Amino acid sequence: MKRIICILLIAAMLCTLFIGCASKDEMSASGTQTQEETKEQGSQEQDSQKQDKKDLPVLRVAMMPFITCLPTEYIRKNELDIKNGFRMETIMFASGAPMNEALAADLWDVGSMGAAAVTGVANYDMVIIGEVLESQDGLAIFARPDSDIVKVKGYNPSFPEVYGDPDTVRGKTIVLPVGTAMHFNALKWLEKIGLKADDVNIVNMEVAQAYQAFKSGQADLVGLNVPTFFDAIRDGMVQVGNLAYLGVKYVDMVTANKKSIEEKPELIQKFMNLIVEACEALNADQEMAVKLMMDYSREAGAETSEENVRSDLERLKFLTKEDLANREIGAFAKELGEFYISIGQLEPDLMEKFKTNINDTFVKNAIK
Repeated sequence: MKRIICILLIAAMLCTLFIGCASKDEMSASGTQTQEETKEQGSQEQDSQKQDKKDLPVLRVAMMPFITCLPTEYIRKNELDIKNGFRMETIMFASGAPMNEALAADLWDVGSMGAAAVTGVANYDMVIIGEVLESQDGLAIFARPDSDIVKVKGYNPSFPEVYGDPDTVRGKTIVLPVGTAMHFNALKWLEKIGLKADDVNIVNMEVAQAYQAFKSGQADLVGLNVPTFFDAIRDGMVQVGNLAYLGVKYVDMVTANKKSIEEKPELIQKFMNLIVEACEALNADQEMAVKLMMDYSREAGAETSEENVRSDLERLKFLTKEDLANREIGAFAKELGEFYISIGQLEPDLMEKFKTNINDTFVKNAIK
């Protein structure tokens, strides 16, 4: 009897094992996956997504480590380009001047910049297709507090906050990146105190190096933008000429390669649509904008403080649909062009470029 019971138990165990194996095979056959199969499928899906992104049409986007390009960084960080059927390939530049030179070599399609756009339009056939932000602070010419320039204030009564006069400024050395907003600010300052570019010695140097050279006594004056602008204030340097003192509203522009406009108009339109969307989002959520700018600066190797970023955001406004609907695209660029021509920095016949190389079609489509 015991023998029969043992035989029955063994038979039951074998039957259970058989059913378990059969069930596993049936589940696999019916589509229920094992852990290994799930992992393999996930890997295949990731590879497929990467391939899908790789196959998207490419828009080459020039960037700088400044708040000018924060809307573009918003697009990149949130993969809005991918979600809208194209892929941005970004290339970083230290300032607008090398960005212009790269345009001459056909290295990028679109990008945002400030005063350097004037040189780009005039000399490199760049096209202004939009505007991204407006500000009236954060750009200045600085002198050391013991400079003789600081002893003279209000020489021009129409601009009482401006320091310096022809006698204290003539012959001085100014370090700044030529062809940029800082250059424009310096020339405006000189104009207000009755001098021209030829009356001083302007040395081309990138912002960080310029400030170090200035602090070490290699120059009398330095042209700075943010965040170094805030460092100079904390170091006790004196703003002898700030855009706000000069009564100038400064505009950063969206620019494009003329060849790219002809070859990639659909992608450029999508990009402009997203720039407007990004500007709306950044204005609406300052905390998000602060964090994004901090991360962007860190990744670009231009790390700054949260205090600097907050101050930077407070001095400007990203342009929204409502703003863009009520402004003339390229008006600031024309003003810059006329100014540079008036002081002999550009030839008069180049002014025609500021008619032919401003295209507001993309903005009009983006704000519909």
